[in-house]
Amino acid sequence: MTEPRDVVVVGAGPAGAAMALFLRQQGHDVVVLDEARFPRDKVCGEGISPEAWRLLEALGAAPSVRALRPHPLRGMTLVAPDGTSFTGTYGPAREPGFALRREAFDAALLGRVRAAGIELQEKTRATGLVVEDGRVRGVTVENGLGPKMLRARLVVGADGRRSVVARRLRLLREHPRWRKFAVRGYWEGVEGLGEHGEMHVGGGGYCGIAPLSPSMANVSFVLDQADVASAAGDVEGFYHRALGRWPRIRQRLTRARLLSRPRAIGPLALEARRLSAPGALLVGDAAGFYDPFTGEGVTLALRSAEIAAAVIDRALRSDRTGDLSLYDRLRHQATDHKFHLNRVIQRIVAWPDLANAVARRLARRPDLADRLVGIAGDFIPARTAFDARFLWDLLAG
Repeated sequence: MTEPRDVVVVGAGPAGAAMALFLRQQGHDVVVLDEARFPRDKVCGEGISPEAWRLLEALGAAPSVRALRPHPLRGMTLVAPDGTSFTGTYGPAREPGFALRREAFDAALLGRVRAAGIELQEKTRATGLVVEDGRVRGVTVENGLGPKMLRARLVVGADGRRSVVARRLRLLREHPRWRKFAVRGYWEGVEGLGEHGEMHVGGGGYCGIAPLSPSMANVSFVLDQADVASAAGDVEGFYHRALGRWPRIRQRLTRARLLSRPRAIGPLALEARRLSAPGALLVGDAAGFYDPFTGEGVTLALRSAEIAAAVIDRALRSDRTGDLSLYDRLRHQATDHKFHLNRVIQRIVAWPDLANAVARRLARRPDLADRLVGIAGDFIPARTAFDARFLWDLLAG
C-alpha cells in the first residue's frame, strides 16, 4: 500500500495554494488537487485589502503579484442611496490594497506552488472522503482515468462554496435567511476611475466598482434571490437592466464597452457548523462565506490558511490529527468581530434612511471614515468597531 501523504489539499484557489505553501515551508509533504485547469475565471469583487501583502510576503508570492502591476487601492468610497458619499483612506497601511483579475492572481500563487516543488493535480475532482474508525484518512478522486484513492494523514477542504469535503462531513449549509446573488461584468472605458474602490448602496442591494486600470473595472452588484430570479436564464440582459438601479454608475458606462458575458454566483451566504473534524479541516470559502460587503474575501482566505497551517504543523509533529478544534477557536478569534461587522453593515444597507444618515455622518467625520475603511482593510482590529466611543461618534447627530 502506498504511504499516505502528510496532507491532501482539495482546492487550488488562494486558500488552497496558501495552505500548501505554508505547509511546505514547515517541511511537510503536500499534494494539491483541483477539478479546474488553471488559469481559470472566478467570480469575485477583486478588491484585495492591504493586509494581503504581509501574507503574500510570508508565502514568497509578493514579487510575482507585484510583477503583474496590480491597480493600487488607497481606500474606499461609499455612495448612499440619496447620493451622499464619503471616502476613507487606508492611511497608515505600509502599502495600499490592490485590484487584480482573479485569473491572474490565482495563477501567480500557483506559479509559486509549482516553484516550491509541490505536487499539483489539475482536472482532478474530489468525489468523497476516505473515513476509517471515525477519522478522515484521505479522499477519493476522479481524473478522467477512473476513480482512485489518495490517502493522507490529514485532509484540507479548500474547495470553495460547494466544498465536497465540507458537505461530505455535513459541516456546511446555506444561510437560512441571507439569500443573495452577485453578478459580475468587466468594462473598458469606464469614466471617473481612480485609486479607490467604490460601493454604491441602493436599488435593493449594492453595486461595487473595482478599478483594474485607469479605464477598466470590475462592476459587480449584489441583489436578493427574488430580484435575480427575473433573469430567467438571460444573465447578460438582466445585468444590463439591473444596472439601471444605480443611475450614477449607468451614466459612467455610457461610452464604455462590456468585455465579456457577465457571470452570476450565489447564494452567497454559507455557514459552517464547525471548521474541523477528526483528520480534516476547512479553509477559505469552504469554511463559510458571508457576503463580504467590505471586500476582504481573498485576505481572509490567506489568513485562514496561515492559522490552519500552524495548527496542522503542530498536529502532524505530535501525531495527533484526531482533534483539530484548536483551529476552530483560533479562526473564530481572528474573524468573529469582522463577520459581526459585516452583519451590522448589511442591516444598515437594508434601511435606506439609516444608510443615508450614517453616510452623512461619515462625510462630516473623515477620521471615522478612515477608521472604518481601515477595519475593512484588515490593519485596524475589527473589535474596535464595537468600542462604545466609536459607536457613539458614528451614530451621534
